[in-house]
Amino acid sequence: MAQQQNRKAPVRKTKKQIRRQRQLTVVGVVVVIFLIIFGLGAAWGHSLGGKVKAEDIATTVQGLGQTVQVDYDYTKVLSEEDRDDAYYGWSQAADLGNFTIMYQGSVKIGSDTSTLTADKVKVDGKSVTITVPAIKILQHDIAQDSVSYYDSDEKIFRQIELGQFDSFYADQRSAVENELYNTDKFSNAETRLKDVIDKTVKAMGNFTTVTVNFE
Repeated sequence: MAQQQNRKAPVRKTKKQIRRQRQLTVVGVVVVIFLIIFGLGAAWGHSLGGKVKAEDIATTVQGLGQTVQVDYDYTKVLSEEDRDDAYYGWSQAADLGNFTIMYQGSVKIGSDTSTLTADKVKVDGKSVTITVPAIKILQHDIAQDSVSYYDSDEKIFRQIELGQFDSFYADQRSAVENELYNTDKFSNAETRLKDVIDKTVKAMGNFTTVTVNFE
């Protein structure tokens, strides 16, 4: 079952840094896939002289969580009315009164399987039961340089600097994540991970049933 993660310190990233991070993530996933292939090869080689052990399965599954995590990029639009004071340190808000704010963020949803140990894997004949960490929000970034307000005179969004960006980040992170918990993104992440683990583990040995539980 999905569970909320502990709050972490605000992450200050620009739109360029977030794009770069996505590129590195793709490269990382490719590397992980190669490592999984090598891991499977080692497990198969080991199993030639006997059964596939829980340790072999745990080692292989450790790298799977990252390959199937759900990446969610979003743009949020906020409306403020009758504002008579600064908006998270942006003093012009008091002069405008009514205004629209827009910003961009990115979220990674998945299971941190990197810490999976052999005691979470039960092998019973042709059946395997694996208990992995619950699906959760692994990372949430808000691009500080994406925060802008709508200039109704020029009809464009203009970038602004929030003097209290940390507070803005904390409030918006909480609001966005609460919305995400009520979507199908968590169940989709569970389904994708189960499917990958099922196919991977069955390929390691003569297993007919692979059950994946979340804790």
